[in-house]
Amino acid sequence: MRPKNILLFCIMCCLSVTLHAQKQTLFVDDFTSDVKVPESVLTNIRSAVIDGITNTNRVNLVDAHAIIPAPEYSPMENALRYRAQYLLQGKLLNREATDDGISGPKFHSRENRYKEKFFIRLQLIRTSDGTTIFTRNYEETGSSSGKEASQYYALERALVNVPYAMRNLIEHNFKVHGSIVELVSDNNKKAKSVYINLGYDDPIKEGQRFDVMVQTSFAENYMEHKIGEVRIKEIVGPKYSLCKVMSKGGEHILKAFEMGAKLHIVSRQSRLFDE
Repeated sequence: MRPKNILLFCIMCCLSVTLHAQKQTLFVDDFTSDVKVPESVLTNIRSAVIDGITNTNRVNLVDAHAIIPAPEYSPMENALRYRAQYLLQGKLLNREATDDGISGPKFHSRENRYKEKFFIRLQLIRTSDGTTIFTRNYEETGSSSGKEASQYYALERALVNVPYAMRNLIEHNFKVHGSIVELVSDNNKKAKSVYINLGYDDPIKEGQRFDVMVQTSFAENYMEHKIGEVRIKEIVGPKYSLCKVMSKGGEHILKAFEMGAKLHIVSRQSRLFDE
C-alpha cells in the first residue's frame, strides 16, 4: 500500500469510529421458577445460559450472582446501578425428570434410564425505558442410560444445545456495525480483500462474517440492500481488520467502492457450514 493510501486509510479509520461497534452491557438477573426444583437444577440451567452468552464476545456481562445486588432495589434498578443497557431475566416454567429404568431377568439386575425435560422463558428488557425487546421460550431434553447413568447426566445432556441457542439469540439482538474503509486487493473484476473499521476494541473475532450493505434511494426514500459478504481474516489493530471478500458479491463491492458509495457492514448470525 502506498504512503498516501496509508495516510488516507488511517484518517478514514479515525473518522469512522462509531458507538455502534462498542459492547453493550447486559445484566443477568437471578432466575426464578414456577415449579419446585432443586436449586442445583436452576443454577446449572442459568450457568449454561451465561456460558453461551459469554462465548459470543458480543456483550459485557454482569452476573447478579457475582456482585452484591442491593436488596431494596428492583432487578431493573440493580441493572442501572451497573450501567447495563439491558436486563436478562429467566424463569423455569416446567420440568419433567423421570426414571424409566427397567428390571432385568436376574435378581437385583436393573438398567438405569433417566430423562430430563425443561421449559424456560427468557426475557430481554431495555433498561432506558423498560421496553421488552424479546420474550423467548425454550424446550430442552436429554437422557442418560446405562450403569453410570444418573439424573444429573440427563440434565447435562439437556443443556448441550443451550450455548448454541444463546449464540443465535445474542447475535440476532446485538449486531455489530461498521464500514469498509479501504480496498486492499482486486482482480479488476471483483474485490478480493478490504479493511474495515472494527478491531480489538470491538466485539468481533477472526472468522466472523458481515453482510455488506449499500444505501440506495427511491422516491426520496432511503434504504439499504445487501451486495455481498466479508469475513474477518485478521484483526490488525484497535479499529481495523483485514477481511476476505466472499465469492458472491465481490463484483458489486468493487463497483460500489469505485463509485464512492459508503459501504456499511452489519454482523450476521453464524451458520453451520460457514467457512
